[in-house]
Amino acid sequence: MEEFVNNRTIRIVRYDTERNWSDLLPDKDWVCLLLVKGKPKTYIDEVISKIILHNVGWLCTVGDEAEWVHDYVDEEISYRNAEVEDLYLPPHLLITTWHQDLQEAIWYSLFMANSDKVDLKEVIILDISGELDIPTVKTYLEKLKMKESGDK
Repeated sequence: MEEFVNNRTIRIVRYDTERNWSDLLPDKDWVCLLLVKGKPKTYIDEVISKIILHNVGWLCTVGDEAEWVHDYVDEEISYRNAEVEDLYLPPHLLITTWHQDLQEAIWYSLFMANSDKVDLKEVIILDISGELDIPTVKTYLEKLKMKESGDK
């Protein structure tokens, strides 16, 4: 699935231990909307490391563990900033937010996530939960596109 809303491409990437899902991530200028629920911390560690390596510009978390993952990412960024080891961080400030509702998180990632340093052109919904309802997401994106075209 690929849609275009508010001058941003939006795609879904499913986390999968059977394939290299991170090859589907952009290398710059993107927002990660991370759908989290019920995965072990080791999976979260892998996802966080890979999205940081792919220069994510903004991270929105949503799902049962959204607040915890948001706080965890902020701690990881602080750790990488403070450590003597040479751990990678993007050349820009990585902003993180957490959301309780998927539609609100999608709207936020498309319309509110902005940066002076990064031209955010793409939103990746990274489904680590395995529970993303794609038809519901498509319907919501269609509503946003219709509203956007009506505003012009």
